Amino acid sequence: MLLSTLVGSIFYSLINLDTTAIAQTMISRPIVISPLIGAVIGLLNGDVVIGAKVGVIIGVLLEFFWISLLPLGSSVPPNATISSSVATVVVCYLSLGVQIEPYLITTGLVYGVCCGYVGGRTDTWLRALNAKLVKKAEPFVEKGELSVINRLNLQAIGVSILVNTLLCAALILTGITLLPAIIKCFPQEVLSALRSALWLFLLVCMGIALESFVTKKTIFYFGAMWVVGAVIISRL
Repeated sequence: MLLSTLVGSIFYSLINLDTTAIAQTMISRPIVISPLIGAVIGLLNGDVVIGAKVGVIIGVLLEFFWISLLPLGSSVPPNATISSSVATVVVCYLSLGVQIEPYLITTGLVYGVCCGYVGGRTDTWLRALNAKLVKKAEPFVEKGELSVINRLNLQAIGVSILVNTLLCAALILTGITLLPAIIKCFPQEVLSALRSALWLFLLVCMGIALESFVTKKTIFYFGAMWVVGAVIISRL
């Protein structure tokens, strides 16, 4: 458990830099990071295929779920990267040695969405910290001491990696500990409903995506992704 938590947390904290600080190549999107983390966790657990399968399902669904949220101006949306990372690690770990249960994926998705809002609040705090560092650098810039800027940039990146690693680890450990206990409390009827709820979550995600990007050119691609997601879920 600790190894999966550590690897997943470090993986997330490094790739999360792609959102604003470095490159911005979109590898931090759920549809990319979830399969990557799923494959890595699956490799650690001895089953890459199961891990990658869980990562693809969670990545596709959360990509649609968060696709309309963009960091515009001072607005800080929920963190889709930590949402998908935590959900993938938790579900992959809990699926170790057993069949992937749809109700487990549904529960993991709900928990991941909650973690996305926690991550968004953390991003707001990190932005406030960066604003203080900018004010700290202003006197040095006026004096022409530009080397200080590089040092403060590295300091901000280091703090971001440390905070996000600790946050992600805490959320993963909480999910691995609490979700099995919560699921055990559910009667069989609730578990059956959660199995069906995975399809409902897929329809909700498709609705969010279509509402954001409905055009004649994109309808085909969204329909194709819906078919792919439906086929994957039907195999569970």
